[in-house]
Amino acid sequence: MRRRRVVPRRWRHWTLRSRLVVVVAVLAVVALLIANAAGLVLLRSYLVDRVDRQLTRMVQAAVNRPPVEPAAESARSDRPPPGTGPGQMVVTYHPNGTASTMELFPTDLSPPALTDYADLVQRAGTPFTVDARDGDSRWRILVEPADDGGLAVVGSTLRDIDATADGLLLIDGVVMTLVVLALSLTAAVVVRIGLRPLTEMETISAEITAGDLSRRVADTDPHTEPGRLGAALNTMLDRIGAEMAARSTSEQRLRQFVADASHELRTPLTSIRGFAELYRRGGTPPGPVLDEAMSRIEREAARMGLLVDDLLLLARLDAQRPIRRQPVDLLAIAADTIRDAYARMPDRPVRLETYGSDDAESFDPVQVQGDEHRLRQVATNLVANALLHTPPGTDITVRVGRLADAGESQQAVLEVADNGPGIPAEHVPRIFERLYRVEASRTRSNGVGSGLGLAIVAAIVQRHGGRVEVTTTVGQGSTFRVLLPTGSPPQPG
Repeated sequence: MRRRRVVPRRWRHWTLRSRLVVVVAVLAVVALLIANAAGLVLLRSYLVDRVDRQLTRMVQAAVNRPPVEPAAESARSDRPPPGTGPGQMVVTYHPNGTASTMELFPTDLSPPALTDYADLVQRAGTPFTVDARDGDSRWRILVEPADDGGLAVVGSTLRDIDATADGLLLIDGVVMTLVVLALSLTAAVVVRIGLRPLTEMETISAEITAGDLSRRVADTDPHTEPGRLGAALNTMLDRIGAEMAARSTSEQRLRQFVADASHELRTPLTSIRGFAELYRRGGTPPGPVLDEAMSRIEREAARMGLLVDDLLLLARLDAQRPIRRQPVDLLAIAADTIRDAYARMPDRPVRLETYGSDDAESFDPVQVQGDEHRLRQVATNLVANALLHTPPGTDITVRVGRLADAGESQQAVLEVADNGPGIPAEHVPRIFERLYRVEASRTRSNGVGSGLGLAIVAAIVQRHGGRVEVTTTVGQGSTFRVLLPTGSPPQPG
């Protein structure tokens, strides 16, 4: 039992190349052994059958011959007996079982070791094989009853047949050895060439493991197994590389986000702490100075609260929680947002338009399925962003309507456009990132805004199955466009 377990374990430790070569060699040996054995058996059978036919002719002649008188020794001569040839013998038996002189040619042959008379009688009519008296050769014997009641026994030596078979066996052995060696070498070369792509994959995998993620397998024939394996490996490496790059970018953004969030929270906390410490030391006596300090503390606390609320909102949106969906009129939301903006900044009027007309009242409501509170936040953030980043006197327009894409259903559109300074092109790809600001400094003189407004817009729109776009030209203004499906989009998984 232990031996049976050890052999497979050793076999498993062999390389694929060694296994294939050994299997080819073993199959070649087995096939050649079977072929050579079959050929040798057929050849021997053919030669023995030919001897049997000769013995049949000989025994007929021996039956008709008069018996030779017995002698002490077998008759040996330089000529074969009548009706026989070289390597053959004739002997007759009288009815009483007495054998005549054995006629044998040539004289150096060892005669066959014949059995007794009774056994010969039982074997009559069928050729059989016996050993020579010296045991170095064999004879083929045929016994036939004679007309006088005796037996005629003829034989032919198998020495030449055995020598031929032995020589053929030796030749087959040499040829088989050479053939097996040639097949093994050929199989080794073919397997080596066939497995070369796998060897290259092994080398490249080791290099990738060492840290070189740019390595790829050379393209080969896609109709072969190594070719398909190489293509699959390259595809896997490309995806892994893309995932790792995306992960690295995400981690970098996360670190930047944490740093920016920490900075944003530190700024109001520093102000609150400074005024509180000033008050503790008596630097703010009752009166206007104390009132201003308390007002600053209140403003900074409110700013910090808004930042925390925005961060919590983004966290909830990232959690993919289901949103409440109900019919929402974007036109009404836009009108309410404009009124709220006017209440906060009367000196910055915002105009409302719809696609195709300047009169909003002449159009039907633009309804979508969504969370009204979140969609109001989208409109509010876009308008606040336009007011915050444009100078006084800039025209700001809110547009609402529908657009029909080719082959698609209609989409609801909410646009906030201005003719302000615009956004530099290098900032546009990151404009919706969290805590990203176009300004070089992280703080602004007016202290308004957290850098999360547009990120919240993008997250809310995405949760509603829509998208947000921005087109901008430096010196001519910017347009933020929100596209929402008018139906009920599928819930994200």
